[in-house]
Amino acid sequence: MIERWNRVFGSLTAEPRRQMVVALMEAPPDRELSLPEAANPPYLLGDPEKLHVELLHSHLPALAEHGFVEWDRDPLRVRRGPAFEEVATVFEALHAHAAEIPPQLTESCQRLEEQKRECEP
Repeated sequence: MIERWNRVFGSLTAEPRRQMVVALMEAPPDRELSLPEAANPPYLLGDPEKLHVELLHSHLPALAEHGFVEWDRDPLRVRRGPAFEEVATVFEALHAHAAEIPPQLTESCQRLEEQKRECEP
């Protein structure tokens, strides 16, 4: 069990990985998403060419290694893997408790800030 949690948290250490997981959560379960768009939201907008290389050599292999996602190279697309729920659970818990998360951890995180506003009286 400890090793599984280590895999989950280790796989989520980079923002593009977290963005892909959340984008997949928001999409229908059988939907494939185009990359690098799904890992590069409008409020972050990093260099798409640099991100494309990072996706191929780092981010996608890190998530796919444990079955969290599956992906195709041409065209570059990502979909939920057989163990996707393990990483999705982290974000479901965060979103469910957004109002309790310290502001320094939600500041500039559009989704968590929206969740906090929804929880306010």
